[in-house]
Amino acid sequence: MHITIKHFDGKHPSFNVQLHSQEGQPEFVSIKGCRIISGRDGDFISWPATKGNNDKYWNHVWASDKFAAVVLDLAKKSMPRKESKITFDDLESDIPF
Repeated sequence: MHITIKHFDGKHPSFNVQLHSQEGQPEFVSIKGCRIISGRDGDFISWPATKGNNDKYWNHVWASDKFAAVVLDLAKKSMPRKESKITFDDLESDIPF
């Protein structure tokens, strides 16, 4: 099995997980709307879920810990780099006079 990750920007950055029989083949499963969450025990994958009337979340996907760890690793490695924007104020703050 081959796993690919496709990241999306937005208010809440998310990504899709696509499973392929092998590299270069079309995906046979796509899980849309996954996110990386930083919890008190470390980062984890938040799989797609719906919030019910009682404020409880109902997951649409379940994954084993081993699969989730692989997806987390791939998602972190493929995460787009954020460009740092340097302004003139930033440059002037380093001048010692």
